[in-house]
Amino acid sequence: MRAYRVERPGSAGLVDDPVPTPGPGEVLVRVEAVGICGSDLELVKGTRDAAFTRYPVVPGHEWAGVVAETSAAHPHLPTGTRVVVEGHHFCGQCAPCRAGRTHLCANYDEYGFTRDGGYREYVAARADLCHPLQRVDTALGALAEPTACALHAVERSAITSEDRVVVIGAGPIGLLAAACAAACAPAQLVVADVRDTTLDVARRVGATHTVCAPASELARSIRDMIGGGADVVIEAAGHPLAQVAAADVLARGGRLTVLGIAGSDRTTPCNFDPLVFRDARLEAVFAYPSAVFGRAVRLIDEGRIDPSPLVTHRLPLRDVEAALAMLDARTEPAIKVLLDPRA
Repeated sequence: MRAYRVERPGSAGLVDDPVPTPGPGEVLVRVEAVGICGSDLELVKGTRDAAFTRYPVVPGHEWAGVVAETSAAHPHLPTGTRVVVEGHHFCGQCAPCRAGRTHLCANYDEYGFTRDGGYREYVAARADLCHPLQRVDTALGALAEPTACALHAVERSAITSEDRVVVIGAGPIGLLAAACAAACAPAQLVVADVRDTTLDVARRVGATHTVCAPASELARSIRDMIGGGADVVIEAAGHPLAQVAAADVLARGGRLTVLGIAGSDRTTPCNFDPLVFRDARLEAVFAYPSAVFGRAVRLIDEGRIDPSPLVTHRLPLRDVEAALAMLDARTEPAIKVLLDPRA
């Protein structure tokens, strides 16, 4: 079968691998759609945190497909079932897992980073991580993983119908955070970015207002838009200046949830005075617990969240190098690129 393997940072390419044989507790899934994430670019370049990486590896943690081979031990997953597969291969035995915080498993293991993921035609997947899709196709199912990341941040933000909510960063995660926040029906939902290329999509997924301004003027522009501070701010840009703006735009007594990751190559100004003076609540979220992933799948499958406006490109796996280069160079507007290993 065809696969895209990263041997080491800076060295990757298409290879011909044998089709995996499912072991105990596994089913064979034929991958139909896999999303490219910014962390996949980091994996290829070697800039991803070494604690969350193991080489060689096949990338792909946002993927869905069809059960191609199963067994009597998994009657809920007959052959032909459309499934989206949870990314974290948690142990279920450590203290975080027993507490339901499976994303913080002491034995970190994740498809696409420490074990082979969905940039290939077939994956032998743990059956308990396979979530059946009843209504939507696998292309939308592949977006459940980033949706789960966004949903985790929105649930931790505890949005109410009276809240003025601001999402800073209109990339894939920020847009999905806006879609999840819109499902909470807040009084106002603003999506802000320093570029306007995706703000039309922000409105399509539920934003009531959008703001485009330089980083130095972002907080002031948002405050002018909403007439004061925000009750809830979700920082999804992963940039130090966005994090500063997020604190500045927060109302007194507000809630700030940091979802973006600035990266080790950036220096973040760590002055928490604005949050102290606001008596603010600060949340920092990483990925998603298994229960949140299940809720994200259901929200998409039941049509309560529609992430389809984010999909700008669908390409065959053979074009993966061009797709990664396009996203890295931003040579054309692209939000979420899906690869099809069958093509």
